[in-house]
Amino acid sequence: MKMKMTFNIDAAPSFARRELADVAACAYASDAFPDLGFHDEEARQLARVLDVERAGFTEQELRPLATRTLLVDDVVHNFFRRHPDGLAIGLFSGPCTRFSRLDNGLLHWIDIDVPRVVAWKLQRAPRTPRYALAAASPGCDHWIDQLSDAHGWPTLILGLGLFSQLGPERISAFLTQASLRLASGVELLLDATPSLRLRPATARGARHAELHRGRAGVETFPWLRVLGDDDYPEPLGARVRATNGLARLLRGSQLPILRHLRRV
Repeated sequence: MKMKMTFNIDAAPSFARRELADVAACAYASDAFPDLGFHDEEARQLARVLDVERAGFTEQELRPLATRTLLVDDVVHNFFRRHPDGLAIGLFSGPCTRFSRLDNGLLHWIDIDVPRVVAWKLQRAPRTPRYALAAASPGCDHWIDQLSDAHGWPTLILGLGLFSQLGPERISAFLTQASLRLASGVELLLDATPSLRLRPATARGARHAELHRGRAGVETFPWLRVLGDDDYPEPLGARVRATNGLARLLRGSQLPILRHLRRV
């Protein structure tokens, strides 16, 4: 007896709990943490679609996520303040609503995700030619070659959340390809997790990126400059400094260090 297999494109992918917690933090921040001034109506709608309830998460879990989301939003907003019609590329960001929160009517945005997530997101994508979706596997870097068509176009690549948890081998390969193939001036915003201890080199005041991999040694990426807190306008620089300081203090928390790189 043959069994018929069906694929329901309307069914949501199995997002990780951290991804759903991010949705909840954005959706319910205005109610739970009015002092943050964070409101995201699209996240509220997404929470209903995904059956993400506020009761499924503690305030101690959601507040740090909402606070850090606001910080990342402001860092990205600062990029588009400098380049109003620039391009952002989100790498495997799952159910993220950052484009809608930051859209200034001029910017361009591409979300790259695994095929099943792209198929699901296509039905709910913002209706504008300035937003696009592209399918790829986490280990694929062919999309970097497509950026040659955008040579000279200010570009920010976001590798946050689950992307930073791909493991040191894939992250190393990504940073290597970014060094070799990205144009000068392209910026990258990454999470530095315990498995990705990305930090600036300190010898002779250098600020190029190093990937510390424990017993596997240290990899150096001289073409990727780590931006410092003083590269941001105030008070944003102070907020980045304070958040990164808290992340160092609370190792293993949901607040990884934020690393901002620029291809030189």
